[in-house]
This record gives sequence, C-alpha cells and structure tokens, in this order.
Amino acid sequence: MKYRSILKIGIITLGLAVCTACGSKQKKDQIEHNQINQKQNEKRPSEGRDEKHQRPSLKEMFAEMDSDKDGRLSESEVNGPLKNDFSKIDTNNDGYIGEEELKNAPKPERGPSHGKPPRSAE
Repeated sequence: MKYRSILKIGIITLGLAVCTACGSKQKKDQIEHNQINQKQNEKRPSEGRDEKHQRPSLKEMFAEMDSDKDGRLSESEVNGPLKNDFSKIDTNNDGYIGEEELKNAPKPERGPSHGKPPRSAE
C-alpha cells in the first residue's frame, strides 16, 4: 500500500514536470521568434519612407528595379502592374520607363483583387 502511494505521487510529479517543461519550451521558442522579428525590423531601412505605410519611395523603387542601372526601366526589368500597363506608362513609346514617366503613371487600383484580373462568371 505504501509503495502504491509513492508510485502515484511519482507518476503525478513526473507528469507535472513533463507538462511544465513543454510549456517552458514553447514560451522560450515564442520569445526567440519575437526577438528575431524585432531584429529584422530594425535592419530594414526606413529612410525616405512613409512612416504610416512603410512603403519605399519612388526613387527607392526605381533604383531597386533598374537592374542594369541605366536610369530607365525596360519591360524585362519590371513586373506586376508596371509590366501589365507598360505601354500606358511608357508615354514617349521608346520602350523604356523613365523616372518622370513612372512619377506620372496612374496609380494602381486597390481592392479585393490586389492587381489580379477579375474572375469570369461561370
């Protein structure tokens, strides 16, 4: 009888120790994850960006897309809405988008489609 009581207490103690250890590991993992995210956010430059939206400025976007650094964007250098509307944005029809043309380009429409064409009704 005495051994049963000791065995029960031992099993309960072992169960509590395992549960506590698992919870501590999860909490430690969450803290590490949060620290990594915080470090990544600190590394991102925010100069020239809109504080509210954290978007890159026009000059930053242009410089990032201009892979050959010739001061203009060819159709092969752009993607997304710029590629879709390249001929509309290239107002002088020289096959390139300059910084001024990009500055005067129509703003992409925002909405539930996020730049994707609407689905056809079936």
